[in-house]
Amino acid sequence: LGLYELTYKPDIPARVALNEAIDLAKRFGDDEAWRFVNGVLDKLGAARIQAEQEQ
Repeated sequence: LGLYELTYKPDIPARVALNEAIDLAKRFGDDEAWRFVNGVLDKLGAARIQAEQEQ
């Protein structure tokens, strides 16, 4: 879900997409799932986050 929002939903701020995905992983995943989700999406969303900060 987070990857979809980062890729195809530019109207959703990247930080919001990341936080929502991490919250879902904490709620429905095991104890370490959120760390994995955070690591993957942070790497994939870094360029978009930087572009949003420059605006």
